[in-house]
Amino acid sequence: MTSSNAADAQSGDTPDDQDEEKPWWDDPSLPWRHKPTRADLACWAWIAVVGIYGLATIPLRAILIGWSPPAAAMITGGRASVVTTGAWTFVNGGPLILYWLVASVSLIKFCWVYWWAGKLWGTGIIDILAGTSDRAKKRADRAVRLTNKYRLVAIFLTFLPIPFPMPIVFAAIGAAGTSLKRFLPPVFVVSLFYQAAYLALGWKIGEPAVELVNIYAQYMWYVTLAILVVMIVAWVWRQRKSKASQRAGQEPSA
Repeated sequence: MTSSNAADAQSGDTPDDQDEEKPWWDDPSLPWRHKPTRADLACWAWIAVVGIYGLATIPLRAILIGWSPPAAAMITGGRASVVTTGAWTFVNGGPLILYWLVASVSLIKFCWVYWWAGKLWGTGIIDILAGTSDRAKKRADRAVRLTNKYRLVAIFLTFLPIPFPMPIVFAAIGAAGTSLKRFLPPVFVVSLFYQAAYLALGWKIGEPAVELVNIYAQYMWYVTLAILVVMIVAWVWRQRKSKASQRAGQEPSA
C-alpha cells in the first residue's frame, strides 16, 4: 500500500467522498469563485428574471403590437413596436414625447443587472455569457476589447440590429470598475437617440404602416401561436442535440 493510499485509508475519505463534500456553489458553471453573498445570489436571481422575461415577451410582443403599438413600445422598448408607434401617432395623434421617453427607459430597464454582474464577478460572468462555441468566444473577446478602448462606441453598437452582445458590453463596463452614476447616463442618452430615430422612421412611413398593423391585428393570435410552436420545437431540438452530444462524449473510443 502506498503512502497516499494509506493516508486515504486512515482518513476514511476516498476521492469520490471528497467530490461529494464539495459545496454546491463551488461549480465552474457559476460566475463566483467564493461562497456567494446575498449580493451574489440577488444578482444571479435577477439574471434569471431577465432571461424568463425575455422568453415570456417573445410571443407577447405580437399581441401587444396588434393591441396597442404605444403600449408595446413602452412595455418592451422593441424596435418594431417603436417604429409602429411613430406611424400610429402620425395617424391618430398622442403624446409622442411621452412614448419616446418611456420607450427609451424600457429599452434599458435591465442593463444595470449586467453592469452589476460585471461589478461583482468580473470576467467570471463574461465567460458564462460568452457561451461555449469558438465563434461566440471570439465575438465576446472583440466586444470586451472594444468596450475597454472605446466605451461609447461599444454602447452605440449594442443597440444596432447586429450580433454585438449587449450583456457582455455592460458586464465589461462593470468589471472595469465604472460606477453606476457614470454608466447609466451615456446608456440612456444612446437609448434616447435610437428610439427617436425609430419613431421618426415610423412617422415618415405613416398611414401604410398603420394599415399593415390593422391587418396584422386580425391575425395576431395565429402569429403568436406560430411563435410558441417555433419556440417549443427549438427547445426540443436543442435538448435532443445536447443529449446526443453527451452520449457521444461518453462512448469509449476505439
